[in-house]
Amino acid sequence: MEWWRTALVYQIYPRSFMDSDDDGVGDLKGISSKVDYLKEIGVDAVWLSPIYKSPMADFGYDISNFTDVDPIFGNMDDLKELLDKLKAVGIRVLMDFVPNHSSDEHLWFQKSVKKEEPYTDFYVWKDAIAFINGEPQPPNNWQSVFSGSAWEWNEERNQFYLHQFAIKQPDLNYRNSLVVEEMTKAIEFWLDLGVDGFRVDAAKFLVEEETMGNETKIDPEGPLTYSNMDHSLTTNREETYGIIRQWSELVKEKNKDGKDRVLLLEVYNTAEDIIKYYGGDDAPFQMPFNFFLLEAIRPNMTAKELEANVQGWLNAIPKDKTTNWVVGNHDNRRIPTRAGEEMADAVNMILAMLPGMMVSYNGEELGMKDTFLTYNETVDPSGRLLGPENYQAGSRDPERTPMQWDDSPYAGFSNKKPWLPVNPNYWNLNVKQQNSMINSHLKVFKDLSKLRGSEALLNMTNFEIKAVTEFVLLIKRWSNTERYYLLVNLDNYQVTTNLTEGGTVKIASINSGFNTGDKLASSEITLRPKTAIIFVNDSPS
Repeated sequence: MEWWRTALVYQIYPRSFMDSDDDGVGDLKGISSKVDYLKEIGVDAVWLSPIYKSPMADFGYDISNFTDVDPIFGNMDDLKELLDKLKAVGIRVLMDFVPNHSSDEHLWFQKSVKKEEPYTDFYVWKDAIAFINGEPQPPNNWQSVFSGSAWEWNEERNQFYLHQFAIKQPDLNYRNSLVVEEMTKAIEFWLDLGVDGFRVDAAKFLVEEETMGNETKIDPEGPLTYSNMDHSLTTNREETYGIIRQWSELVKEKNKDGKDRVLLLEVYNTAEDIIKYYGGDDAPFQMPFNFFLLEAIRPNMTAKELEANVQGWLNAIPKDKTTNWVVGNHDNRRIPTRAGEEMADAVNMILAMLPGMMVSYNGEELGMKDTFLTYNETVDPSGRLLGPENYQAGSRDPERTPMQWDDSPYAGFSNKKPWLPVNPNYWNLNVKQQNSMINSHLKVFKDLSKLRGSEALLNMTNFEIKAVTEFVLLIKRWSNTERYYLLVNLDNYQVTTNLTEGGTVKIASINSGFNTGDKLASSEITLRPKTAIIFVNDSPS
């Protein structure tokens, strides 16, 4: 069986993971220094957020060279050293590939501005639709994800260029075969270097409708904002699927050496649209991220909603396809912030008991929380563009603050002031402290990764999820000889649940009052509020 079907994939946000040279920014050597930690917590693969050369207008997602490392993170030798260290302990590496746009400081864009061939049409350029009082008017009403028009006027070229994200992130023109060729070369470059696959950023945005007409407002009387527009002209185009198929063919060809590389696609959309990003029968390694569970994690979630969420997705995906489960990343509020800190273990336990790939974000193993930042401390462009009154609605900085390693100044991340403030709770929420405790979020996470990798669970192909009550969730995995149960109380009150059988506690949330090895002799199981237990019954069924 391919490794990725049941893998624990751990996202590292390099700027915030570990700083080796005390410049306040995490780097590749910092990650290398923590390889033993990654092995210890049971990681199968790391996904590295962008480390490419970049002016850092969007902190690495604005790329000025797709085949080199930015000096702030180190150099190619540092990356090769990290790859070697990770592979030596059996951990694979996925790169964050950002194909929709480049930086406006990329040489391609600079040449495109000057109409130097063959770069004239490397980007999406359009004439002004009109001039009003001498001011050029955008070619249509398309809006940027980061707010405002998706078009920016370039005085030198005397045209608008498309940027579906930040102004400094011009969209590449995938109707130009040379662009497709160059980006395919970039993928091949990293595969040849030894990476095991990619997380493909903003995959649905690659190609736009050719006539570039106006998009339709969802609410005709509502504002002209990205969230109020139908994006059928700018996302999920048939041509986009075709380009991704080309990259999938390249990965398939490389996989003939038996290394089972993977292609994970970032697509936020309806289930109907997302499943179109699965690869064909000859490309099972190509799959979209499943963000539906992430969107369901909130303080007032119910067991019935979670059952419908999980089962609905499993019913939607094509037969025999592998799914993945994501509850956090660098773009979304952390679990304790969204669901309450009491739920930190329970959410990880749900994630671990679901079939398929488990995707975790650095710090989730500790129960790290979002950090409040003032507007002056905010650096994320999607927050700053909204101004001092509204920046918190768009900023992703709170979930990107430095990893908390110990209780020393700056949480052991660096010896100098970090690029973002460390959460003030670092002194009592950090790796060193949790490793020294009898019960901790970190120890629960380690036990979960061991359970996921155990032969017993891997052999359990049978799966069931159901709401026992409105707020009590049951997940069952079983084989012919063993049955594993996860029981979660989402309620604010203690509950007693009647099941058909008890068993032996394998893993318990730190707030549950249970310990590993406790016997559940009775089928009546009482759970404290916001707690969870995993227990096993190995009696004959």
